[in-house]
Order: sequence, then C-alpha cells, then structure tokens
Amino acid sequence: MTKILLVEDERLIAEDIKHTLISYGYEVLAITSSGKEAIEKTKELVPDLILMDIMLKGKLNGIKTGTIINKKYDIPIIFVTAYADDITIKQAASASPYGFILKPFDSKEIHAVIEMAMVKHRAKQVLEESKAKFESIFERNPEPSVYLDNNFKIVNINPRFTEYFIYTKEEVKDKFIDDLIVPEESKLEAKDLNVKTSQGYVYHDTLRKRKDGVLVPVSISSAPIMIKGKAAGSFVIYKDISKQKEAEAEREKVITDLKQALEKVKTLSGLIPICSHCKKIRDDSGYWQKVEEYLSQHSDVDFSHGICPECLKKYYPDQYEKMKKKGTLPE
Repeated sequence: MTKILLVEDERLIAEDIKHTLISYGYEVLAITSSGKEAIEKTKELVPDLILMDIMLKGKLNGIKTGTIINKKYDIPIIFVTAYADDITIKQAASASPYGFILKPFDSKEIHAVIEMAMVKHRAKQVLEESKAKFESIFERNPEPSVYLDNNFKIVNINPRFTEYFIYTKEEVKDKFIDDLIVPEESKLEAKDLNVKTSQGYVYHDTLRKRKDGVLVPVSISSAPIMIKGKAAGSFVIYKDISKQKEAEAEREKVITDLKQALEKVKTLSGLIPICSHCKKIRDDSGYWQKVEEYLSQHSDVDFSHGICPECLKKYYPDQYEKMKKKGTLPE
C-alpha cells in the first residue's frame, strides 16, 4: 500500500482528496497545511509519495517546500495547482516534481498520476542502483580502467589509472586516449584495436606510455558498452604485466644460456680404441693420439699435469721416500 503525505491548506479540498486516495487503496499518513509542517512530517513519517499544493500560505510555498524535501529525501512529489500558466509550471519544475494535478481534478486523474509517479520513481531507483554498482566496480577496480565515448575520448578514469599512468582526471577529460598513452610507433596498432573494440571484445598485450614517457607492458581488455543495442562507448582495462614480462625475459635468458652451453659440450660415446701399452687412442681417421689430445678435441676439457703416488715411487724412488717421511705424498 502506497503511503501518502497530503499537503493542502484548504481543509475541504484536503478532505476531498483524502477520500479519493483512500478509495483507490492508498494510505493517507497525515494532512498538513504548511511547508514547515510538511518538512517535519516527512522526516517523522517517511511517506512513499507527497501530494502538495503549490500555493501554500506562509513563507514556504509548495515549490520551496518541495525543493527542501528533495535535497534531504528521495521521495516523489506531485504538485496540485489551480494555475497552469507557463511561469508557474516553470517555477514548479525547478523542484523536480513527478507530476502535476490541476484543480478542479478528476479522481481517475489523481490515481493515474500517482501510479505513473511511483513507476518513474522505482525506475529511477533501479537506474541509480545500477549506476552506483557500475561506479563502485569501476572506481575500486585494482587495474587501471577508463571509460571512453564512441570517439574514444576519455569520459572517466579510475584511481588506479591515475596511479599507474600518472594522469589526473582533469588532465585527461575529453582527451583522445591514443594521444595520451599510445607510443608513436604503436599508433596504427592502437587504431586497429579501436576498430575491433567497437565490434566486440579485445584482448591484446602491448606497450603503453605513462605521462613521464616511460613505456610499460600492459595486457589490454576492452569491450563496447551497449545501450538498447547501440554502442555508447567502451570500457578498457590495462593490466600491468611487467613482472610477467620480466619472468619471460629471465626464462628466455636461461634457455639461451643453456643452448649456448649445450653447443659447447661434445660427448664421447661408443667404443674407443686405446693402446694397452702407451695408452694412445686411435681416432676416426686411423691416427694414434695421446689421450689428452684426443679428449681435448672431442670434449670441453682442459688438462693440468701431475704424478700419481705409484708412478712417483716407480720412477722417482728417492723423492718418494722424502715425501713419504714428510707426509706430503700426493693423494
């Protein structure tokens, strides 16, 4: 049941309106005769709708009262007036009413105007809730985001965009996005992305330019904003992928280093003919080489020379004994 506050300073008219409202199933919370009292009752009772005469007596007429109420409360107001001249209607419009009822009125007219006002008010609330949700998602998005018009001029940016690209809202408002953050060498790429965005979703990794001229790697996600089947701009998100690019570069460096290392490595496999006496190795051409020469040619190996304890004892017995006594024999 719609609860209505009736503001009318002529008692007989007020009672007539009240009777009509009750006959249509509305609840009349109170009847007030002044603007001041109307404001007090609005705060106290919080009606669903206010039916208010424009020509109230006192300092506050219906228009001034309605303006004050509109600033504090989201309650639809319908003006009742005996005057339909342009000046009165223009003054009343400044209070943003949801409709007018002319005296003398018809009961069906009152019912129709009230129902239309309630439908408009509910639609306004749904629209405002939807707008609030969009703004909340947009403003709190952790990624740099921008709302563009159909010409790809900036309508709005979120705080993260300001933080990332170092531009304020005042600096970018109504500016062409490509003129601000697209490097000169990427102009054609950006133009192509704009065309694709107008046609549908776009995902693309590229570079964009901050206000200080630094190029940053980003992953762009964009889509057109459709209203009643028609494009009304586009929504673009720039995801920072600098860490991802650093990881990719490091991975490529590791792969390159590994390839270079593998290219230097030469492997020995199969049977290697070796002399049982001098220990020379026969190569593929049939020539006999010293072991160190053969290994140097077929692997990434360098040699340093020494002497083992057995050879030291066999070929240099005196030196062996001296070193043995001193405990300096090679292991």
